[in-house]
Amino acid sequence: MTNYERIKAKVQDSSIEQNDKQIILDFFAEVSDENLVEIADLFEQKPEWVKIFNDNRKAKLKAFASGDESELNEILEQEKKYLNELTYGLD
Repeated sequence: MTNYERIKAKVQDSSIEQNDKQIILDFFAEVSDENLVEIADLFEQKPEWVKIFNDNRKAKLKAFASGDESELNEILEQEKKYLNELTYGLD
């Protein structure tokens, strides 16, 4: 099973909207399979991260569309916390 197929299985099993599932899958389809190892592992180990990934993606799009720089900075700070949590176990 490829890393993309692993991601696809977890995305399809998630509770996010069908349209969002397709957007995420289209995005990951453009990434080389060797660069999908970590996200495939994450989605398999912690399936709730499919929703977190999607919510973060949608929040960024909304902030970019509105031009609200402070909103975007808040989202990026939250993303930094997520990455620290995943990488170092820090809050």
